[in-house]
Amino acid sequence: MVAGKREASQEAEAQQWMETVIGQRFPPGVSYEDALRDGVLLCMLMNKLQPGLISKINTSGGDYKMMDNLNQ
Repeated sequence: MVAGKREASQEAEAQQWMETVIGQRFPPGVSYEDALRDGVLLCMLMNKLQPGLISKINTSGGDYKMMDNLNQ
């Protein structure tokens, strides 16, 4: 894989794994990248892997609040 080049098969495999771990499907009709952009699904994943790791997941409040999810 070349740095910066994304492979759809790897994204699909990662998405399927994440959906299995968190017990929730990605939003329908939303690209893999867009589904992860706000950090909510990533925070949910981290809390499944290590319960209580992320105490507050921002689900609203605009881009600034959502970026806080990624900084956790």
